[in-house]
Amino acid sequence: MEVRGLVKSFGEKKALDGISFSVRKGQIMGLLGPNGAGKTTTVRILATLLRPDAGTAKVMGLDVLDEALEVRSLVGYLPERPCLYERLTVEDNLAFYGRLYDVPEGELEARIKEVLEFLGLEGRSGSKVGALSKGLRQRVAIARALLHDPEVLLLDQPTSDLDPASARAIRDLIKGLREQGKTILICTHNLTEAEELCDVVAIINEGHILAVGQPGELMREPGDKYAFELLSIGPIGPYLARAREVEGVIHVEQKGEDRALLVLARREVIADVVRELALSGCRMLEVKLARPSLEDVYLRLVRER
Repeated sequence: MEVRGLVKSFGEKKALDGISFSVRKGQIMGLLGPNGAGKTTTVRILATLLRPDAGTAKVMGLDVLDEALEVRSLVGYLPERPCLYERLTVEDNLAFYGRLYDVPEGELEARIKEVLEFLGLEGRSGSKVGALSKGLRQRVAIARALLHDPEVLLLDQPTSDLDPASARAIRDLIKGLREQGKTILICTHNLTEAEELCDVVAIINEGHILAVGQPGELMREPGDKYAFELLSIGPIGPYLARAREVEGVIHVEQKGEDRALLVLARREVIADVVRELALSGCRMLEVKLARPSLEDVYLRLVRER
């Protein structure tokens, strides 16, 4: 997928303000952002359900405006709130949507059986959708998106409102789809999920892309700043004023009675800090380099925006 300068407004509200990113074949990309950030608008444009006001979007080299029908044949789409016919059985739902996807009649039955087995639903084919749990209904919705064997999957909040066990099952299914070579775009604000699943993430807020990169890259401290966690035997607060006086200390934050976080201009400054704390009577138990979480990076970028 390739998005360049995408703009979309709804009345006076600009949902997307010139965003750009790309996803390589076989990657899982996470689109992270708070509610109203522009995630769903982006996915709906890629699924050919919305027309952008400006910019371009391509899927497998096909333009979503000029070659919309071809794009739809390559894309499986899971909306945030998928609609299924609750009074029909799982198999009848899939048969109906399989015909809409133009799955050949001679292949449809075998294809339904294949996706049900992959999603662990083979024993539920005759169950009415309305009688299923939310987690099982979500699996049926994913089965629907997979029926025509798409090369690209667009998943909008695939684990939203699911219990932990169901959410874990869906994440395992997504990993299995990556192993099949699918290219996947996931919209989520579950940062733990993004860190676990995604090869690359784009953080979006108010219609702007704030950062794009591998989770590990984004979680590194920017520039030449280093963060250290300190753990002491006994209260650490009375000694932190002395730590602030050390040259090269940028920021000191108490994180608990016996814990503190220090941000330093240079890695070597930590030796000076520990020496000053020891001379002032602080008994250190542990000193370790702190790596910010994806959540830390996300919140910092959103706050700065």
